[in-house]
Amino acid sequence: MLKLGVLVLLIVVFGVTGFLLGRLLGPPREPARTSVHTGPTIEQLQMLSALVTLKVDVADVMETSIRGYVGGVRAMLVVKGDFLLSVDLSAAKFQELDPAGKSAVLVLPQPRVLSPRLDHNRSRVFAVTTEGLWLIVPSNRGETAVVNRALADGQQFVMAAAAEPSLAEKSRRHAEQVIGTFFGATGWTVSIRWTA
Repeated sequence: MLKLGVLVLLIVVFGVTGFLLGRLLGPPREPARTSVHTGPTIEQLQMLSALVTLKVDVADVMETSIRGYVGGVRAMLVVKGDFLLSVDLSAAKFQELDPAGKSAVLVLPQPRVLSPRLDHNRSRVFAVTTEGLWLIVPSNRGETAVVNRALADGQQFVMAAAAEPSLAEKSRRHAEQVIGTFFGATGWTVSIRWTA
């Protein structure tokens, strides 16, 4: 029994010794890795290309008419459309960068209108009426012309709605919020300056 106890003790001693020698003489451990984040880069922002900050739906009822000497034709159109306001991030530039304070000033161009469009699926011709001697004209060229002009006027209406100054201001605020959150995730504070 004593021989068995000595044998078990020797096995344990050799096992512990082998383990310790393996740790000391074995391959070295990987050194601890550290990463240092240098802060925001302009490339990170420019890769986004454009930041759509606002989608605006437009709706109205428009009357368009074509008048002649002895009559005319009139169309009523329910106009529905939309447009996007976007900031071109490919033109972004850092004006000031303070790595110690983790703050930066970013210069961006003013928001611009993207894809103002009259939605032909949602817009409707409500009524087309002819007046005067145009009632007895056998062709429908007058009705076709007034509907085409009404649709063109509807497109112009959507484009004109995009020029509202309060929408550009709202777009700027959304861009500042999104970009602040984007860089805030890295611990940086970024303020925005807008070009004229």
